[in-house]
Amino acid sequence: MEPRMTRMAAACLTVVTAVAVSACGGSGTGAPAGDAEITPPTGLVSSGTLTYGTAATFPPFESKSSGGGLEGFDIDMIDALASSMGLRTKALDTDFDGLIPALAGRRTDIVNSAMYITDQRAEQVDFVPYLVIGETLLTPRGNPKKISRVPEDLAGRTVAVTRGAIGETYMEAYNKELRAKGLTTMKIMSLPSNQDAMLAVKSGRADAFDTSTPGAATTLAESDDYSVAATFKNDTKIGIAVRKGDKKMAAALREALDLFVRSGDYTKLLRKYRLPAETDYFGAAQSASPSAGSASASASAGS
Repeated sequence: MEPRMTRMAAACLTVVTAVAVSACGGSGTGAPAGDAEITPPTGLVSSGTLTYGTAATFPPFESKSSGGGLEGFDIDMIDALASSMGLRTKALDTDFDGLIPALAGRRTDIVNSAMYITDQRAEQVDFVPYLVIGETLLTPRGNPKKISRVPEDLAGRTVAVTRGAIGETYMEAYNKELRAKGLTTMKIMSLPSNQDAMLAVKSGRADAFDTSTPGAATTLAESDDYSVAATFKNDTKIGIAVRKGDKKMAAALREALDLFVRSGDYTKLLRKYRLPAETDYFGAAQSASPSAGSASASASAGS
């Protein structure tokens, strides 16, 4: 955070060490957070702690730092939201397709992992949205297969995706479109993580891989091995997932998000991770607010 932080943001600093300790596998709870500004929800997995599931393979949202802890937009944000409730944070880092089962099995209180809001997921969990993003197809540098049109140019190609992530769903839907047009379907290579999909392209096993628009920007900033082939689905909402019907948790998160946005720290976090202005959920959707961001209001986004 920048100078002149709010009391909530300053209190967040007390849990940074805790996150670094607990990030891998979710062990440890760290030091207590600051005084509560928002009444925390009851029935937590661990008293005094907000336990969240994340798949730390999606920079700039969540990834492993060089020191072995977690870092990224979502990690900083959840520290601040939990701090405003007077809670510590504890991370359970797992494969993306294991996040909702871990939530349903009460191993975590929430999913905090840049999860796209879709109809299918909204049948299983409720969402508190906080960003609007799109999808990008990255290819080897120079785009040797000349992919630009989605899905037509994907016919007969191999596209790597993260297993259980929205890109897999999009590519399956695009294959249906290709069949309807009498074109050859693509081969969808479903892999455990975003990094695995990236390496599949780098090694020549895949012609392209799907990632978020901010994720693509981060990849391109860190490596010159890739090129942008196409962007699509640029109105997709992502949110924190809570157990279906857990109204107290959703209400506490919306209230904490409202405080976070009004303090200016949400905007500062967007700048810190160089997310474009259009990813600002609260600014981009004039009619949207944390209190209006329920799963029922947003379930159809990104599907």
